[in-house]
Amino acid sequence: MEQFVYPTLTAFFATLITWLFSKRKSLAQDRAAELDNAVNAVKYYRDLLDDIAIRLTAATETIKTMETQHRELMLINQQLVDELQKFKQLNGKQL
Repeated sequence: MEQFVYPTLTAFFATLITWLFSKRKSLAQDRAAELDNAVNAVKYYRDLLDDIAIRLTAATETIKTMETQHRELMLINQQLVDELQKFKQLNGKQL
């Protein structure tokens, strides 16, 4: 009976100790993987924010340029309207 119990207990405790240490190791590996994933996610979102900042700057410059063009076109339009009114007045007087 002792020949069966001692080796079985020895194997059981060896397996238990191995399982405990491997559990700790796997938990540590899981935490390391989570940290790596978090670092990669932060890098990904930081790159996205940098890209958005560049696009926003370009869009702001485009809007400023378009506003300037809009003002110029509105001036030209007003000048043309004034000139058209002058022509209408001249044509009205001649008839």
